Amino acid sequence: MKRPALGVRVWLGLTHAFVLLLPLGILIVSGGLLQDLREQTRNDLHNQAALLAILASAELAHAPEGSTLDDVGPALNPRLIEAKESTLAGIRVVAADGIVVATSGDELGEDFTDRPEVRAALKGAETTTIRPRPPQSRRQPLASPSRSADVRLFVATPVMRGDHVVGAVILSRTPREETQALYQIVPAWGPILAAFTTLVVAWAVGSASAREVTRLGGIAARIGAGEIGALDLLARPERSIVREVASLAQAVSAMAVRLRDRLRYIAEFASNVSHEFKTPITTLRGTVELLRDDAEMPAEQRARFLDNALAELDRLDRLVGGLLDLARAEQPGERSSVDLLELARRVALRHGVVADGTPVRVQVDAAQVEAALDNLVSNALRYGAPPIAVTVGSDHGHACVDVIDHGAGLSEANRARVFDRFFTTGRDRGGTGLGLALVRAVAEAHGGAVELTSEPGLTRFRLVFLHAP
Repeated sequence: MKRPALGVRVWLGLTHAFVLLLPLGILIVSGGLLQDLREQTRNDLHNQAALLAILASAELAHAPEGSTLDDVGPALNPRLIEAKESTLAGIRVVAADGIVVATSGDELGEDFTDRPEVRAALKGAETTTIRPRPPQSRRQPLASPSRSADVRLFVATPVMRGDHVVGAVILSRTPREETQALYQIVPAWGPILAAFTTLVVAWAVGSASAREVTRLGGIAARIGAGEIGALDLLARPERSIVREVASLAQAVSAMAVRLRDRLRYIAEFASNVSHEFKTPITTLRGTVELLRDDAEMPAEQRARFLDNALAELDRLDRLVGGLLDLARAEQPGERSSVDLLELARRVALRHGVVADGTPVRVQVDAAQVEAALDNLVSNALRYGAPPIAVTVGSDHGHACVDVIDHGAGLSEANRARVFDRFFTTGRDRGGTGLGLALVRAVAEAHGGAVELTSEPGLTRFRLVFLHAP
């Protein structure tokens, strides 16, 4: 079953309404409110019955000697009618034989001995009985003082004269049912105000929560439609009062910045590759056309053209290899704990130079770091001057590898571009301009950096990595 896709404001409105109604629902469904209303009615009737029993006993005490409840009944009737108007309870007083001698209604003279609560009261016990009400008597409006519950409570209390039971007081009243009680307790405007406040709060919170998400979704849709310029909008997050939404916006903004930088990188990379490949391809095309069109070309000249073609092919091969190495460097493989001094000595030995320093372990892709060091040492041997030194150590809690040569150094202009792809000052010596770009890519992919200091007589490239944990 597919879940409904509703807006944040709608979901919040529904959940707020659910929370608003939940306590009432629990009270009604559990029956707790109903039991409380019945218990409240029973206690009220017991108190009223006890008071009326005392009143009947007092009337007997003031009556002539030998009087019974039959004699004082007419005096009690007005008081019972008055009490009913304020308590809404039906009141009857029965003599010791169970005959009604005073009433707030029209049951005078009726025999109540068939009622269990009356029989128990005439034996001296207070009792409560619940009886169902007929349906026609339960049709009361919520605002009516009459009760609309489907039962009626009957309470009977004995009337004492000395130690003898001389009669009983019977009170009956319908308890309020849950809906009627809630309607009478809470003003009519209460639920309306509560519902309105709930919806306003839900709408405000929903708007605050959804605003940034909606904005991000709109910009993402524009990007999906091919509007790359919208990345700049996505990279400028707006503040949200909801922590999770703010976190999402920041994460998406960071992703947008990286995506934008990656697209720029790809565009620049494609431009550089196109430029670098165009020259050898053009040279090869011209060479092949000359060889094809001039069948009588002297052997010596033909050999020179072929040598040039092979040189261009070698350059293309180095370019392709360098590009593949650079691509791999930007996506480091499996990392392990490596002794940086041992790795540096292995590279230095391969080139016939010396590596020394302090052993220090780093968590890196050993093959890529070795390739970076190999490029630095090769670069020093090709463009620098001896002695070439490789030194491993620590600096401010970071592992460092220095590759030093004592050549003429780099000019300020070249220092600013030396790590750019395809920049080289030794193109005539087979340089591709990808070696130092690879070194920087390896360092950054490992969360480190490559630093350069150069002056006449001393050039130092420093690779910096975090210590292994």
